[in-house]
Amino acid sequence: MSCRLPCPVPVPLVLLVLLAASGCRLGVDPVESASDRDAIEALRRKGLRAEKIALDDFARGVAPRDFLARTGAAYRPSHNEDPAIPAQCWIETGYGTQNACLYCHTDSLAKIGHGNAYPLAEDQILYSFPTPALNHILWRNVIAPDEIDVRLAAEGVPLPALDDVAYVRTDNWTPAFRRARAGSGTGWRNTEHPDDPFALFPALDPADLFPYDAADPTAGGTHGHVDPQGFVRDRDGRLTGWRAVNFFPYGIFTPLTGSVSGVYIRLPRIFMTRGGVEDAAIYEANLKLLERQIKNRVVAERTYHGDASGVPVRKGFYPAGTEFAHPLHYVDRHADGEVGTELDGVVDPGAPTYEFPGLRAKRVKEVRYMYKWKEVTLAELAPPEDEPEFVLGREGQGWVDNAAGWILAGFIEDRQGVLRTQTTEELMQCMGCHGKVGNTIDSVWSFQRKLPGARGWGEMDYGRYDSRRPEATRLEDYVQPDGTAGELGHFFHSVSGADLYGVLPREIAADLERHALANDLARVLNLRHPLAEILDDERLSAMGRKDRESRLRERQAILRHYARSLSYLEHDRDEDAWYIKGAVFYPTDHTMQLNIQLYRKIVLDQSFHLGKDVFGTERTHVPFTFRSDGTVLDARREVIPVGAVITSRPYDRDGVGTTPTGIVAVNEDGVPVDRDGNPVDIGLNPERAVGHHSTGGTFETLYNPILGDRPVRKAGR
Repeated sequence: MSCRLPCPVPVPLVLLVLLAASGCRLGVDPVESASDRDAIEALRRKGLRAEKIALDDFARGVAPRDFLARTGAAYRPSHNEDPAIPAQCWIETGYGTQNACLYCHTDSLAKIGHGNAYPLAEDQILYSFPTPALNHILWRNVIAPDEIDVRLAAEGVPLPALDDVAYVRTDNWTPAFRRARAGSGTGWRNTEHPDDPFALFPALDPADLFPYDAADPTAGGTHGHVDPQGFVRDRDGRLTGWRAVNFFPYGIFTPLTGSVSGVYIRLPRIFMTRGGVEDAAIYEANLKLLERQIKNRVVAERTYHGDASGVPVRKGFYPAGTEFAHPLHYVDRHADGEVGTELDGVVDPGAPTYEFPGLRAKRVKEVRYMYKWKEVTLAELAPPEDEPEFVLGREGQGWVDNAAGWILAGFIEDRQGVLRTQTTEELMQCMGCHGKVGNTIDSVWSFQRKLPGARGWGEMDYGRYDSRRPEATRLEDYVQPDGTAGELGHFFHSVSGADLYGVLPREIAADLERHALANDLARVLNLRHPLAEILDDERLSAMGRKDRESRLRERQAILRHYARSLSYLEHDRDEDAWYIKGAVFYPTDHTMQLNIQLYRKIVLDQSFHLGKDVFGTERTHVPFTFRSDGTVLDARREVIPVGAVITSRPYDRDGVGTTPTGIVAVNEDGVPVDRDGNPVDIGLNPERAVGHHSTGGTFETLYNPILGDRPVRKAGR
């Protein structure tokens, strides 16, 4: 991917590194402006004691406060000027066959002014990182995974076994909730202990997430439950305010990646009451109204209902006080929502308990939290001229202000697997997704992708996953708003690696091979290479440009035939619906185990800030999308040998990267061109650029992340 100004990170970071590159000294105690003081005071009135955290600490390698005590491991400096730019932004795009960039770098929402003011499609054009340092790949866990094993061995830390999956079947969320929330109420923050490190741990009790049992929903008042409408109720059957959201995941974030999510939304109390009395119908109506306006549907109401009738409906924005809780789970093929005392997805429960649905392991990697602490406007979202070199937050308390109206808080495993507060450097990865990025609506990724109607109110279950039938999902694909393709089908059309990093999952490769053989694609598509070479990433790693490109072009042709023929779907006669195949959505046991093992090494190393994605523990396991084809230049403008890891790219006198991504044709100035070589204004006529998706390429400036309502069906069925 590219990152050209503006990029999908908080603009304060961009200014920071530009100043650093120009020789300006960035003080760790910057001058406080009136606006800074106002923000700190406003946060104080909300009960948060903010501090100004210097962003150049990351580049200077300054260890976060009390890192060893908090994590159980030594700090490994990243020297990363901007940890909000994710590692995948540096991958090779396979000569334009692999454009996962479009899912963040889009102009669609900003163009219509729908909760977004960040038109970022130009980031698809060049690897235009803004400083010399950022034109080096600083995510060491991704490009040098062997270093993790070396560090752990030096400390005498035993490595996890591949088959040790019991770890993910032990609960670490409940102990963290009890430690954070015991006797502290159910508000958005712990008012009893406002300075406690866990003061912003979300007030969503895992004991209230039992699956619904019509015979006795609370088991005699011993636990809460998620009711059939997705409302989370406590052990007395009362509304907690939380409601589970079942959404359509991006193709770049399916269970194949090793992580799965739960998402829960809660609005302030006045949205649940009429005349001060709790009213479930009022709350349901308000959430339905919120969904319609966030999805940019026609909304007649100007205000919300009940006691929230004084709150205006603001297009593309959530009301102040909105909360999102986001547990990020390990993937466990045994986790499918069973309840009891002997469960294959829970180790030694000792009492009646439950499995989460949708392969969501009992253990969480993280618990993430968003709280909308103030209203903002589109004008306020637009990047200001002068940006500070710090972020407001609280080191040790695990939260930052995203400068767009939201508090972002995060809790992640320490070396022992116990949840701890995230460091500010770790939280900058959250800012990369929930800061200034093109595909969010009011900084949120998930809610605009809620499944239509009642199907979208309930636990995130990844296609009603059933461990007895992992070959099948119950998840439909949905026609995109422009009506041309399904959401997942479009992903397969645009991303030849069918993965955020361009690493073709073995599960998808196997189904592509079956599809190619069944449809005689060698003849139909006039393939010149064996399928084994086309679909094998390892072989691509050692190939020069001519050999690599020809195979990737043929991979793209196979994947597009697969998507166009809707071969990623299977028909269910009983329900007369077309569902996504489990074979391309769920991992095999081996993939599940490998993902767990590799991520656990990062947990033991406590090096999340060096990258959370690892593809192996040897240098040979670095993906081909980070490897040269013999034509890639490094920062010294020297050719990187075939198969060698790309660690840097060229930049100009100002320190800005100059390498084209290959997604769109450009002239010598890096400007997109048409077939006659004329410059193209991609804001006005992106379709004229060579490489645009309308003419067979993958360059797309107006990807719309809002999920459509119409399921994909094969014609005549």
